[in-house]
Amino acid sequence: MAIVLRYVDNRGVVKERFIRVVHVKDTSSLTLKVAIDDVFTRNNLSMSQVRGQGYDGASNMRGAFNGLKALILKDNDSAHYVHCFTHQLQLVIVGVEKKHDGVDDFFEQLSLVVNVRVKPRELAYSSERYKMGFTFQNHHKFDELISGDFVFYLHLMYEILHLTNVLSKHLQKKDQDILEAASLVRGIMDALKSLRDMGFAKLVSKHPIARIHGGFDKTKLLKLSELYTKDFDDVEMMQLDGELEIYYHALHKDGRFTSLQGISDLSCLMVETGTHRSYPMVYRLLKLVLVLPVATAMVERCFSAMKFLKTDLHNKIGDDFLNDVMISYVEKEALMKVKIEDVMDRFQKCVPIDVKFRY
Repeated sequence: MAIVLRYVDNRGVVKERFIRVVHVKDTSSLTLKVAIDDVFTRNNLSMSQVRGQGYDGASNMRGAFNGLKALILKDNDSAHYVHCFTHQLQLVIVGVEKKHDGVDDFFEQLSLVVNVRVKPRELAYSSERYKMGFTFQNHHKFDELISGDFVFYLHLMYEILHLTNVLSKHLQKKDQDILEAASLVRGIMDALKSLRDMGFAKLVSKHPIARIHGGFDKTKLLKLSELYTKDFDDVEMMQLDGELEIYYHALHKDGRFTSLQGISDLSCLMVETGTHRSYPMVYRLLKLVLVLPVATAMVERCFSAMKFLKTDLHNKIGDDFLNDVMISYVEKEALMKVKIEDVMDRFQKCVPIDVKFRY
């Protein structure tokens, strides 16, 4: 099991950090919960401080009564669950394919005429060789299909997958937030409805961005804060009400705050300008929304990293060593700030004195 923490740092920047992989004897919800509790205890973290949890849609994870989601909610009812948006998107596309006979037949026929030959390690850094990996076979079969419904569904699936690909790529961003993700989903839905209503007219594929001030609704924001009873008492709720009113009138005309492209930008700018101290309740609510998980893309990347690390030379790698190597591989951005000299000094301090003298 891979564990990733999402948080907002002291600069207002959303971060997702890989903590470790945990070896579990099975994938039952209780076993996973015990493993998570152990990781929290070892790192001096408190489950009471968790404000969001995100997984795929497996029953052992999202089960309403005995799933991991439910077990964590029993300890902390403020750890709101979010079903991974990327997995939801995949389920929707697969569901459409299964429900529509024409689409199902299209993919079956496509497999007859297209042969995909890809060797990941050889082609990972060569786009040209990747393109060469797609070759047509059964040309006579293709000639038969080209005159039928194949072209119709080819164009249809191109339009649909082109739109969903825009959403998929955005959901895999590390700094994606729940409001922007919801806005993107609504935009894709509208685009797909337009495709259905207008046929195959050229669609404008620009995705909508969650605007901060244009969609400002104090009532909804106050309703949102009610989900976090442990973070806002009655007095702070009244303070939040007043801060939201002042915040909107004071900042909506400020040029620095009118060109933001999401609440992640707003969070950073509030810290940069010091307004997070002027509106502490607003900033607290902002952080609570930002830490809500959107997708488990980071976790999937961690699992993908294993195939590069557990090679023939490392086929019997231990758990601790595996975690150290995975952190170095996954968190390259953070480790780039570490100086080699500091590593050498740290290592020399760890070496026993008698061993040093042997040098």
